[in-house]
Amino acid sequence: MKKLQPVLDLINTLIVQQVDVDLASTSEQSLGVKTSVSKVLLKTRQAEGLTVEDIQISVEKLQLPHPEDFNLYLTVVLERLDLLINPAFWGRAAKTARQAVVSKLGVLLDKIELRNVRVEVELSPAKLVDLRVTMESCRVKLVGQLMNEVTNLNLEVLNFDLREKDKKKALGQATVRLQDLRVRVMEIMLNRAFDVIRDRIPAKAKLTNIDIALIDSTMRLTIKTGFLPMAIPVELQMSTRDNLFGIYIVKIFIGLARPLILKAIQTFAAGKREITAAESNIWINPWVKIPVKIDCRVDRFCVDGGALVIEFGQLPVQAVAAPPAIEAPAADPHDEEVSEPVEAFLTDAP
Repeated sequence: MKKLQPVLDLINTLIVQQVDVDLASTSEQSLGVKTSVSKVLLKTRQAEGLTVEDIQISVEKLQLPHPEDFNLYLTVVLERLDLLINPAFWGRAAKTARQAVVSKLGVLLDKIELRNVRVEVELSPAKLVDLRVTMESCRVKLVGQLMNEVTNLNLEVLNFDLREKDKKKALGQATVRLQDLRVRVMEIMLNRAFDVIRDRIPAKAKLTNIDIALIDSTMRLTIKTGFLPMAIPVELQMSTRDNLFGIYIVKIFIGLARPLILKAIQTFAAGKREITAAESNIWINPWVKIPVKIDCRVDRFCVDGGALVIEFGQLPVQAVAAPPAIEAPAADPHDEEVSEPVEAFLTDAP
């Protein structure tokens, strides 16, 4: 029970308001359930925490194995959900997570809006799971202002083996496909994120402040560092190639700062597999930090419409393995005869 106490310090009161449940048969073998909940409060008796509003969730299909199909099918749809986060929650969450930085997340968000999340699960008799998740949108807001938006998520995890005790190994052996995803991070969130991680920047960097402005297709940073007495404007452009994220330093407006900044970037990148810096180019490979091989195609990494944008394109349709051939029995001679699918980046990628 002692291990549970930090969680109880975070949330120990659950209040549910107005629940409606409808049951319906969707076919001879499957059942459908639709549930709506007006409000769920997750809090302590002394302080507010999380409020979940306007929940609409349904089980579109629940089909158990039967003689004609031995697979189990489950389709769950979350039509909408609004999560409101009270400022008092973050301090308690930081204590539970034992991460001081969590206490500052209230400057980034106070509401999350989910729309049309669809989860399809198929389980075979061999304990192999196919999971498909699609989502229309997830919007992160602060005092009504959009901070971050994720749309058109399409994620597949195929052939996940439940018999494998090591779940990381099972995930590594499965096929993971990510496509159609679009992520927009607004200028205000980029600036506030720096304030959140400020204390984690190494002291030797002497970086005291960064102001980020997204103008047309360009990101302009105004950097204040202890190495120089003035603020330094830096102009950047983004691009992608071979699923790498590229940053090109277009211009450093104070000439004497250029070699200093480039040297600092190269020193920072040294020894890091996910970052390569060569002259004015920086290439970021986040996939080496992910323990799972993800099939995806990064189509865009750019500044557009006052936001930093990442877009994943569609993947080729995965070929379905043909079922094993079944040898037909020898024909009986007495039987009647029967007749019988930014361009190639500015320098070569490392």
